Amino acid sequence: MTYSRRIMSLFTIGIFLLLTITLTGCWDKKNIQDLNYVTAMGVDYENNKFVVYSQSLDFTILAKQEGAKSKEHIPVWTGRGEGDTLDAAVNDIFTASQLPIIWEHISAVVFHERAMKQNLRRMTDSMLRYHEIRFSPWVYGTRSSIKELFAAPTTFNLSPINSILHQPKEVYMQQSYIQPISLREMFINWLRPGSTLLLPSISLNKDHWFEDLKPKEAYAIDGLFTMEKDLFQGWWAKKDITGLRWASKNVVHTALQIEPHKKPVAMLALNVPESKITVKLEGPQQIPKVTIQLLIDGSIEEALTDMQPHKMEKLAEQNIRNEILKTFRDGVQKGVDLFSIREEIYRQHVNYWNRHQKGQTIRLRPDMIDHVNVRVKLKNAGMRKLRR
Repeated sequence: MTYSRRIMSLFTIGIFLLLTITLTGCWDKKNIQDLNYVTAMGVDYENNKFVVYSQSLDFTILAKQEGAKSKEHIPVWTGRGEGDTLDAAVNDIFTASQLPIIWEHISAVVFHERAMKQNLRRMTDSMLRYHEIRFSPWVYGTRSSIKELFAAPTTFNLSPINSILHQPKEVYMQQSYIQPISLREMFINWLRPGSTLLLPSISLNKDHWFEDLKPKEAYAIDGLFTMEKDLFQGWWAKKDITGLRWASKNVVHTALQIEPHKKPVAMLALNVPESKITVKLEGPQQIPKVTIQLLIDGSIEEALTDMQPHKMEKLAEQNIRNEILKTFRDGVQKGVDLFSIREEIYRQHVNYWNRHQKGQTIRLRPDMIDHVNVRVKLKNAGMRKLRR
């Protein structure tokens, strides 16, 4: 190698070493145990102040599991802050935080009933102005203590992330009763004229799960809250809204008990592949009349008599029709549009909607639903196929 080539090689190496000094590195890298990852956020309103709760998990324990179930209790850390505004309450949590707080991993937001009466839409708007909070978290209302909800133990020693609070979709696929809603879907609902927000209500149940003989608290969806625009309308128990499940287009599996004479004869597993709400304006006064059409598939899960399948189908159709009408009329009695009929009027008859002050003077009546056309088809009976 000539002298000039040696000089060129040394010069190249020097330039390379100089460039490596300017490269960015992981100087500000934080270990997972050095950060506070918030997984759920709760909002309450007490003594004329907003109260914000944060649920955080110890991810160092979760990382050690490597997919296996933990043999030890997984601690849940709950933060609390309060203030005259929602943002002030969040900042109050920062004042006593021992670690930097990361909000990007929130997968559930819970609003207490007291907070929902303080203009939920404005609170949610303030929350989303913070850049770390996304539109993807599941949203719930509750009448229970948010602090107790966030600290609830999980079954089978699983991570709290594997609970209904954070992953409601899987459970809904098995029992399609009250549909979960995300923050994004909630905002879309508010933008639709005439739509009624149906917010799932979450609570703790001690009657269904036991660890050995000891009752075990578990999350349960016990009903829903209703809101129209910024108006809080109240809470509905799960047993009082049985007809709502048939209006959803995402019903995968829901159980229906057939009892024509108050004595069970069969249990059916049904889904709703097709549903449609049609509004017609009848007469000189253009009175809205609603027709609901449902095409439902299903199977016989349990047969307690020798009743023929086609008779079960007819009884199921009548039961579903009665549930829808009862739920709708109960809503009308309390001034709540549970089926968002006003939204259908807006979509199908916008001129009528505008003539009634953009839907404000449209009043629901118990007889507004004119027809409920239900077609139930039982495709199988468990292990044997039905014979027609």
